[in-house]
Amino acid sequence: MQNRSSVWSFEVSSFMVLVGEAEEFNYRLMQRSLLECLTAAPVAGLQSYIRSNYALLESVGLSYFSPRGCTTAPLRNMKLMQSISRLKILRDGACRVYQIPAAGKNRSRVNRSNIAAIASWFIFSAIMVFIAMVGNTSWVGYSACIGLTAWSMMVRLAERYALKQTTVKASEADQPDAIYILGRRNSCFILHGSRKDVSKWTGQGLEQKEGLVADLICLGIRLGSLATLLYLLIVIPNGTTWDQVAFIMLNTMGQLNVMLGQRLNAKACFAELEIVEDKVMPTRTHVYAYLLRRFGNGDWVDKAGLLPQTETWRIWRDAVTKNPTTDPKQLYEICVGEKSFMTKIDKKRTSLVRSVEVAVGEIDDIEEEMTEVKLRCDVGVQVDY
Repeated sequence: MQNRSSVWSFEVSSFMVLVGEAEEFNYRLMQRSLLECLTAAPVAGLQSYIRSNYALLESVGLSYFSPRGCTTAPLRNMKLMQSISRLKILRDGACRVYQIPAAGKNRSRVNRSNIAAIASWFIFSAIMVFIAMVGNTSWVGYSACIGLTAWSMMVRLAERYALKQTTVKASEADQPDAIYILGRRNSCFILHGSRKDVSKWTGQGLEQKEGLVADLICLGIRLGSLATLLYLLIVIPNGTTWDQVAFIMLNTMGQLNVMLGQRLNAKACFAELEIVEDKVMPTRTHVYAYLLRRFGNGDWVDKAGLLPQTETWRIWRDAVTKNPTTDPKQLYEICVGEKSFMTKIDKKRTSLVRSVEVAVGEIDDIEEEMTEVKLRCDVGVQVDY
């Protein structure tokens, strides 16, 4: 019987989309810095660059409400939206209040994203040295790793040039303003600042630059990404085992870069804000009470649709602002008890009114009968006479 040597073969061309294009798309929404664009880590979702950037430009986040302006709008600043999501600012039970510092007040901070970008070059160099030393690495591995990394830098730089932040203008720019965003349950995010700063932090999204150059760059990004992806899908399965190992190592770095980059960008985003208060909210009722006590019991409550439109909540709404130190949940239970007591009184009052009406009706009937009898008696007397 002839022995056949076992040849191990595995497919790694799909490894580049392990994280998926959604994470790469979210990272693009965070508006990477120049040094982040020059990182040696490849993009984790190259296929996301093949599609049109329409979804990138039209992306919006959660809706926010301005109590002072009585307006509701979607959050256009996707960097803030992604930062809220990454740092779990709106996790259940959390209520955080932030203040946008004045324009002249600079906060010293270290951008860790830039440090990670520099470190990626050392990791990339280590990967290249490793595959060169182990041997059995062909041109496939070198071309795939170097080509994907080079195109990743080019596509990030091109996108940074072709896209820009939208210009936001606000009337009464120096007047104080604030917005809040409610979480899915008992959580809330509040942002204070001038109208100019709040408008910038909430409404500044992305838009493509005008002109033929920007259009050609966006088209080149799509066509170049498609060509690069086809090249990788063709050559990687035909490379040696070490070619595929090198490709896996490089893409692992790329996927880690996407996840780490988003978190570092989120921390850098909130490092620009000053935290005013960090509270724990046991229930949704406590969130409602905190907003009412902070912004006042004004017309904005009805325009925002903050509370259910019931008599109990209307009573509680007045009580919670008049008693700022009383627990909101206890106040609600008291209001429910008062409403129940008033309902019983109303029922008894209604019952008594109905009883009185019945009694009055009976008295009227008796008086009519007596009047009729009296008339008959008078008629009889007159006849006898």
